[in-house]
Amino acid sequence: MVYYRTYRPQKISDLDSEAVRRKLFSVLQVAAPTFLQIPHAFLFTGPKGLGKTSTARIVAKVINCTGRTHSAKRLAQSDSIEPCNECQQCVSITNGTNLDVFEIDAASNRGIDEIRDLKEKIRLSPVSAQKKVYIIDEVHMLTTEAFNALLKTLEEPPSHAVFILCTTEAHKVPATILSRCLHIGFKRATDDELVRALQRIVKGEGLKIDEQTLHEIAKLADGGFRDGTKILEELVALSDGKDINAALLEKGYQVTSMNQSIRELIDACAEKNLQASIAVVSKATDAGTDMSYLLSELIEALHTLLLSRVGVGEALFVAELEIEDLRELLALLTKAAGEMKYTVVPSLPLELALVSWCSGAQELRIKNEELRIEKKETVGKEGVTVASMRREAGNIAKLKAVNGEEQDVKEKAVKGDPSEVSILNYAARGDHSQEWIDALWKNIIIEIKSHNHMIAGVLRSCRIVSYDRKVLTIEAAASFHKEKLVEPKTFAALLAVCEKLIGNPIEVSITLKQ
Repeated sequence: MVYYRTYRPQKISDLDSEAVRRKLFSVLQVAAPTFLQIPHAFLFTGPKGLGKTSTARIVAKVINCTGRTHSAKRLAQSDSIEPCNECQQCVSITNGTNLDVFEIDAASNRGIDEIRDLKEKIRLSPVSAQKKVYIIDEVHMLTTEAFNALLKTLEEPPSHAVFILCTTEAHKVPATILSRCLHIGFKRATDDELVRALQRIVKGEGLKIDEQTLHEIAKLADGGFRDGTKILEELVALSDGKDINAALLEKGYQVTSMNQSIRELIDACAEKNLQASIAVVSKATDAGTDMSYLLSELIEALHTLLLSRVGVGEALFVAELEIEDLRELLALLTKAAGEMKYTVVPSLPLELALVSWCSGAQELRIKNEELRIEKKETVGKEGVTVASMRREAGNIAKLKAVNGEEQDVKEKAVKGDPSEVSILNYAARGDHSQEWIDALWKNIIIEIKSHNHMIAGVLRSCRIVSYDRKVLTIEAAASFHKEKLVEPKTFAALLAVCEKLIGNPIEVSITLKQ
């Protein structure tokens, strides 16, 4: 028999979730010893593998146990309501043969006919137990008509009946049903709770395994008791009777290599290095890594990084990714996760997401590097400013005028990169040349980038539409871009950069492209 069935909790104290234990003791002790005032309906909700059905069976045993004694002294103890697990009622419930405890799978019996049949039989008195207990698993699968029929029974239940509804999707249970149940939520298990559950199996089976390996198994289980038990069972099969250690866990589940792959992927994404990120995926594929698992772990790592960026918790990995970067990357990866089940090539959705994220990155890096070199060559210690280049261009024009050159300076503008001093000239009528405007805009983006990478990205989608020496008008391509630029903190930084580069106090106006 598999471990999760062999070591299924049989008493409230066996439950590994402390919150569930505490709430059940609180509720059931109030109704002890007769349990006549016990709630007529419970609702157990939470992810799979957390023990909802096992807990429902324990409640059924607590209610109907006949081997338990209730002295005044025992009633003051926390274990006074625990089932004896030895009387006929407890044994039959454990074995699933009790005639008064019904386990109904709502996924297979979801129609109104099944609920009508339940309503007819529920009126009959229990065969041998004190109360009839109806455990309805995956109750959210019931049809609307079936829920309506069940609601009537929950509103006016017979005194000898108790309902225990279990579901992994509480949001699909109608509010009318929820309002008539005592709700107990099963949250994902902590690592300590999972280790507690695994230690019970280790002790029962006489296994040899170190504490650190148990914690690694708990991390792999992702908060599920059943998943953790399954992993332990698979490791026992791989161990061939030998001790279970970190090396065996790595051999079976590649924990270390998985963490290394996640770290390398995040670093490659931070650098937008397409070649490196695809190489990591290819290496993981060759090693036989489950792509769905790799993708889910990557999303989880980026999720914790996103939370850490807003001051919640600590990130598992550190990377130079801003909040907006994380939002876009997580959106791409989440879409890829949804497509994973339909793909012919397991790694393809993840690879396509990485291509989308890194597309055009190499060209952008080359462009930024060229700008950095130009910035270093054209200006001194104070950094690049259009004001300094403007003064240089003015000096050149004056020298040419003194030497008798009357030709329009604009006609002699050197065709080249807009950031070079030689093209930052004025037209004859005193207006700024387009080359000067282009150079100004490039350097505004460079300067803003030192304040905020995201705003620099927004500015790349905008442009200068006019500058009359008093007002600089910037046109935003979309309303989202305009909203970002007019935020007080962002606008103040943008105004300061513009005034610094131009060399004079000016006004900045943000308009929306028509």
